[in-house]
Amino acid sequence: MRGEKEQECLDLVRKFIFTNDGRPIYHPFTGKMYLEVSDEEFIKEQIWFINSKCDKNYFGLLEEDRKEIEQILRNVQPNQNLNDFPDFIFERGFIEHFQVSSSKTTRKGAEHTKVMRCFTDKVNKEIEEIKREWNEIPSFDEVRSNHWAIQNPEHNHGYLVKSFERNWGNHLESLRKYTGNAEVGIFMIEYPEFALSMCENVYNDWIDGMSQGDMREQEKIRCYRLSRDKQLLDFMYQNKKYIKYVIFVYCDGFEIIRLENIPYLLKLLPWDYIIYPLMVNSISSLYNISIPENIEKKEKIENE
Repeated sequence: MRGEKEQECLDLVRKFIFTNDGRPIYHPFTGKMYLEVSDEEFIKEQIWFINSKCDKNYFGLLEEDRKEIEQILRNVQPNQNLNDFPDFIFERGFIEHFQVSSSKTTRKGAEHTKVMRCFTDKVNKEIEEIKREWNEIPSFDEVRSNHWAIQNPEHNHGYLVKSFERNWGNHLESLRKYTGNAEVGIFMIEYPEFALSMCENVYNDWIDGMSQGDMREQEKIRCYRLSRDKQLLDFMYQNKKYIKYVIFVYCDGFEIIRLENIPYLLKLLPWDYIIYPLMVNSISSLYNISIPENIEKKEKIENE
């Protein structure tokens, strides 16, 4: 069933494309935003409503593809049949959302999600208990604090590939049963975990200690990027008949990939990437200092 996470993911992509770091983009002559104009005006003046940095997020898209996906993201609407495939529909096709995980996944869900949910529930419960205790015994001369920390569970690229392929297959099966317009099929795939990094393996078979002059350095990527994963790019290319675009949303950005043009992208990836887990600690903190009642009353009177 569609929920908040699907709409939040779509809204995040729209924010990347139709705002400038969260600030609305206004037409320089009319002063209007992308939702304040007609479809005809948007198509005619499209360049003025788009974040100019978006080109670096488009992979394998021709000019007409870029215009098409931006028009789709502007106009797409939630499917009113909440329990049915797909999540979002537009005149010529659909957008279907799903999440993937690089942690171990069972029928009960991803291990990362379960661990973080338990951690959050535990912290919230203990915070309420500590608040009651601190209210009963105030501290006026020192700041009190409490901290909670947890490490990511096990993550690896193999788990991500399994999750990706399994979820892709399940949603592709739903697509095969879909009777609506599927001329332009889009999968919006969300990887919400900050758990994997990548680095280009340019030094494979390199002689240890040998200099490279001013030749380019290897690319190192802080957060996993689908556009550099040759294994999953190959996998997606096999499904270009059904899916035209993949929107990939990761921890601090997004990518839009045109599946039909993946062979051209692969030519730009002469080396494989080493994909490795990060050591990540999630930390939650609570701080408190009490204010004497007479000071609170005095400040209130002065403010009035």
